[in-house]
Amino acid sequence: MAKSFLQQLKEKVQKKVGIGTKFLPYEQDGKRYNLYDMPDGFVIEDSIDISSRGLTELPDLSKVTVTGDFNCSNNRLTSLKGAPQKVGGKFDCSCNQLTTLEGTPEKVGGGFLCEQNALTTLKGAPREVGGCFCCYHNQLTTLEGAPQKVGEEFSCRFNYLTSLEGAPQEVGDDFNCKDNELTSLKGIPPKIGGSFWGNDNDLASLEGAVTEIEGDFWCQNNRLTELKASSVKIGGDFICDSEELESFLGLPVMNEHAKIYCSNKICAKYGFPSKGADFGIEYGDLTDSTEYNKELALHRISDKKRDGERDKNEADMLEKRRAGFAAFKKKLAEEREKE
Repeated sequence: MAKSFLQQLKEKVQKKVGIGTKFLPYEQDGKRYNLYDMPDGFVIEDSIDISSRGLTELPDLSKVTVTGDFNCSNNRLTSLKGAPQKVGGKFDCSCNQLTTLEGTPEKVGGGFLCEQNALTTLKGAPREVGGCFCCYHNQLTTLEGAPQKVGEEFSCRFNYLTSLEGAPQEVGDDFNCKDNELTSLKGIPPKIGGSFWGNDNDLASLEGAVTEIEGDFWCQNNRLTELKASSVKIGGDFICDSEELESFLGLPVMNEHAKIYCSNKICAKYGFPSKGADFGIEYGDLTDSTEYNKELALHRISDKKRDGERDKNEADMLEKRRAGFAAFKKKLAEEREKE
């Protein structure tokens, strides 16, 4: 049915004044633009802040470049479809209802903030982030999809992680994975430019951690019964306050005057009563102590004995295989003779 003259006139007026049209204003070089109707290839020479607007979806900015920050936090977004694919500054999509990071740029020049959403995976996240990457207070059970290079801090605390597999391979500052459900440190970045925060997890040992940490190593409030961290090198202090820990064997490699903070119970064992929790033991003092060196010597003897037993078991198994093969050959030869 053809539209009446009055209906056509009404639509023209609405279009002219913007009634019924989505509108988010942006001004540049004295001109006013609508973010819902940006020219392809347009370069925004500043930052875009569309936070706290009650948005349920983004305007299509996928063909727009933002040289500054892009902030769409504190909305009701469930997707980042339409996000700009080039952001020179910080990308902030925190405090939404996101279940996926699909639609983000491959690379972000500043930080990337996606904390306080409903994410169960980081698939779709940028591969490289120049600043910090914060994904805490989500529902993550894996770090699969995390950026592989993070220029500053990486924070995945307050999630449901059981391992660090999929974590970035380069982190320029702190790595914070506290308050998860970690049972292993396998997947920890090879080098961390700041401190490592692994406290308040479910770690029974630090096995699997092969890394160099320029700052401190925090692992208190776990259920550590042994360390197994001799493949870790620390530039700062080691904080492992655990009542269940009974031995310092397997300590990380540390500077001579760096301090170990632990329970007074284990400190007393090595001759440093009432010192560990509050004042710390210097690494050099501990490794020079009689009790530590006695324990280390016994451990090495035990290792050699265990290695010898393993070698003997392997030799016995090999001999059994050889005997079995010889018996098989003999039986085969006998059967052929009968033929």
